[in-house]
Order: sequence, then structure tokens, then C-alpha cells
Amino acid sequence: MNFNQALQRATQLTMAHLAQVGEDVVLVRDLRGRIRLLLQTPPHKAEGRPDFRSALRELAKAVSDELSPIYAYAKEDLVLFRDELSNLFTNGIDVTLLDESGGLKVYLHDRLLIGAEWAAELSEEESGPKRFTLYSMKGGVGRSTTVAILAWHLANKGKRVLVVDLDLESPGVGTTLLEDQNQPLFGVVDWFVEDALGNGDAILADMVAESSLANSTEGRIAVVPACGVDSDGYISKLGRAYLERGSQGPESWPDRLKRLLSKLEAQETPDFVLLDSRTGLHDTSAALILAMNAETLMFVVDTRQTWAAYEILFSHWKGHPDLTQIRKRLWVLGSMIPRDDKENEASSYSTGLRDASWEFFTEHLYDDEPELEEGDEESDPSEHFRFSSEDPDGNHFPRRILWDDALRAFNPRNSSDLDIVNTSYGSLLEWFDRAFVEEDATKDP
Repeated sequence: MNFNQALQRATQLTMAHLAQVGEDVVLVRDLRGRIRLLLQTPPHKAEGRPDFRSALRELAKAVSDELSPIYAYAKEDLVLFRDELSNLFTNGIDVTLLDESGGLKVYLHDRLLIGAEWAAELSEEESGPKRFTLYSMKGGVGRSTTVAILAWHLANKGKRVLVVDLDLESPGVGTTLLEDQNQPLFGVVDWFVEDALGNGDAILADMVAESSLANSTEGRIAVVPACGVDSDGYISKLGRAYLERGSQGPESWPDRLKRLLSKLEAQETPDFVLLDSRTGLHDTSAALILAMNAETLMFVVDTRQTWAAYEILFSHWKGHPDLTQIRKRLWVLGSMIPRDDKENEASSYSTGLRDASWEFFTEHLYDDEPELEEGDEESDPSEHFRFSSEDPDGNHFPRRILWDDALRAFNPRNSSDLDIVNTSYGSLLEWFDRAFVEEDATKDP
């Protein structure tokens, strides 16, 4: 037996006893991978359920006999009760493993050292500027360049843009948008360190600098880099930046980040906020996708490595209780499209990328086609989250970024380099305007 098989077997055993137990059961897997059972009702409160104690003993014995001592606790320590352990759930949420036809469920609660934020609740705050997380599973796909171009595009439309570099291990968008002499004193990492000491507010004004990229526009681009002008000690600060302790005591990293963004937004009053995310499956990326109330622009290249990497994340999300909302905020950007696709959206590469993305979303995110019995009326398509492969409004439909060799040395502060924007980014920017800028304009008084 191994780690994965242990969870599968514990789920099967629990489901076999679920009807007799008479309530939902949570499998709690600790940091070492050992499993315990969590229920809502202690035996002394199970009124009207005379078989509850014996059913619980049988379930505990079955799990312990097969999985203990490596993958489960001994039967005398196996069962927990929620009302006695209100402090247990400090990260993540319960993910559904199995749903019995009678309405009873088996859940998983994973106690993780890292990775728990991918199971966090989705934030759905109503107020504030529109936020966008730019995310990629793999590096080298032009994410930071796209942040810069989107910021410039929005500034050209008279918008106030706040750009925050949250790729803390590989900072870059700050230096892309700001000249060396215009870097602010402090950055994101400085704030996390100072905030833990109760001094975060003192440096807020010195974390932001204006990009000259917006000088010839009617808008504004305010930039918060990961690193301030003094990079000495950055590694030491980075080692403290993920501390889950704020100025008032224990506080999760996503909550600390939300607090920082709220303060920056109050200070800078942006119309749009662009968040440059770390690549891959780090918890900070999860926070930017789930906890920031942001639309997520997913960078995709049509390679086996890209889809295999996203498969890990999307498979993890299958049991997420907020999946129906998460999927509506994910938008595919087709990165590094070959130049010969410039005038031909039906080229083999673009068509292959579109179909691969559609198949991926159909497997993981889109609703199944409703099965109709003979004589049934077709249901309203708006009731199902599903799009055809060719539908340009579908979340899977790749918004194209055409590759140009000039992008290797792209400098948005060089006006001649901006000539490639329409060529490479025209299709993406047109979609972005329709989907988000025009929508934003209708909300203006």
C-alpha cells in the first residue's frame, strides 16, 4: 500500500459504513499522511440513533486494521469530533471525495505544510477595482511582458492602473516598468517584513513609483515592485515574507496580502489592478487565484508539458466546493503563437491549441451535456456552463499572443518597441476591452 492507495481504501471503507453511521465523515490526513476520522456528533449526543456507537466502532476497526500504523492512527485514537476540535481547521476546506445517493458524503481535509491554499475558499468581495492575476504553470511564456502591455493599454484609455509584482522569487515586472533611477525605496517583501513588526503602514507611500510608460497617456501606471531600491538583505527578507503573522498576531498569508492590496488600493485609487504571479504550484499563486477576488489569465502553450502541469492543479480542484465559481474566472491566453498565424486564425497550431484547451476544460471544468430522454425538451443552454470548441466567448478559447523575435528584448519604455504591440497583442487586447474595459465603463456614473 502507498500514500494514494491508503486514501482510496479509507474512502471505500468509510463509504461502506456510511449508512450505518448516519452522517457525513471527514477523513483528516495529517502532515505525515496518516488518516483519522472526523464526525460532527459525539456518541453521547447521538439521540435517536441506537446503532451509532457500534457502527462507529466497526468503521474505526476496519480502517485501523487495514491502514494502521503507517497510514492511519490506532483505533483508540482514530475518531475525532468536530465540536471538540474547533481549532483543527486552520487551513484549507473540506473537499468532497464521494457523494452517496442517499445524500451522505465522505470528505477530505488535508493538513498541509504547503499547498493548502489551493483548497482555500474563493473570495467573492463585491467592491473595489477590477483585479487580474496573470498566471502561468511554466516560465518563459511572456507573462511579465503581458502585464506591462496591458498596463500601457489601459493607461492609453485613461485608466489608473496598479501593478504589483508578486513573483517574489523571480522579480521582474518592477524593473520592466520602472527606470533604475525611479525605483521606490521599498517593495512587497519589505512590507511583509515590516508588517510583522507592526511597521507596515510607515512604508506604504514609499513602495509605489509611477512608470514613465504612461507619460504620454491620459492614465497612470503605479508600480509596486517585489524589491525596493536597496536590494541588500533581500534573501533574508524573503525568508520572512511568508510568515503567517501580521501586525496584530497570527494571520494567514492570503489575508495579509489582501490587507496589503486594500491599503494600496485606498492609497492609489486604481481602476484596474494587475497582479504578476509566481509560476507553478506555490501557495502564493493559489492565493492570487482564489483569495484576491481576481480574474485569472492563464498562459498556455500547446505542449504536453503545459497540459500535464495544469492537469495536476485541475485534478486537485475537482472536489472543490467553489469550483462552479472558480471556473468562471479562468481565461486562457494562447502564448507564443507562431508568426504565420498572424492572418490565419484557422492555422493548424491555433486550431490545435483551441481544441486541446476545449478538451481540457470539458474534462475538468465544463458541465456535461445533459442527457435527454425521448420526448424531453432541450434545457436552456444558459443553465449549463459549457461552450462549443469554436465559441470565442468560452473560457477555454485561447486569446492569442503572436510571437515576435523582438519580444526577446522588449522594453515597453522604448517607444519603438511598442510598435509590435498591435501585431502581437492586438487580438488579446480587443478581447480584453470587450470583456472587461467596456463592462467597467458601463458601471461609471
